[in-house]
Amino acid sequence: MDAMVTAVIETSLNQLLRLDAQSPEKLRKLNGKVLKLDLRELKPLWFVFSASRLDVLAQHEGEADAVLSLSLSALGLLKDPSALTRYIREEKLDLHGDPQLVQAFSTLLGELDIDWEEQLSRYTGDVLAHSLFRGVHRARKAIGTELCRSQRQLAEYLTEEVRLAPGPLEVASFSDDVDVLAQRLKATELRLARLEQRIP
Repeated sequence: MDAMVTAVIETSLNQLLRLDAQSPEKLRKLNGKVLKLDLRELKPLWFVFSASRLDVLAQHEGEADAVLSLSLSALGLLKDPSALTRYIREEKLDLHGDPQLVQAFSTLLGELDIDWEEQLSRYTGDVLAHSLFRGVHRARKAIGTELCRSQRQLAEYLTEEVRLAPGPLEVASFSDDVDVLAQRLKATELRLARLEQRIP
């Protein structure tokens, strides 16, 4: 079972890496390195890098250059290599060993630049692939616009119709009132301090 899982992961990752023109250069920089990915919910995975591919193993005899421990739900954090240090400080992941290896691994997988339209055109032809991607782009844009409109309408309904939430003007007015009250409180505290000094 372990061999089947690692084979699927390995094959999928290597196929994705082959679709990105920058991957060979990134892989060459990782050549000879070993990363142990210790997923808290599963068995550990070992990533062994060579100049042209990535091997994924369920067991490995040698030492890892870096050990990265995290939960399955935190795997998405690896997409942002620049934030890895922050995630370690926030204890969302645990790292032992070479942090540059983890950053390079994160960059390798998180910054894949694949031209999916070109890949699809190999099977459908340029015209159909372009039409499909243009349709997907339009649909995504329309959905985004509709979501923004729905959020705006919901906010208006909650603030204007059912009065469950205060409107922006009410929040601003309340904030001004709080500021005035804070100033009055400070003035009162000063008066009390002066009175205390006068009392023998």
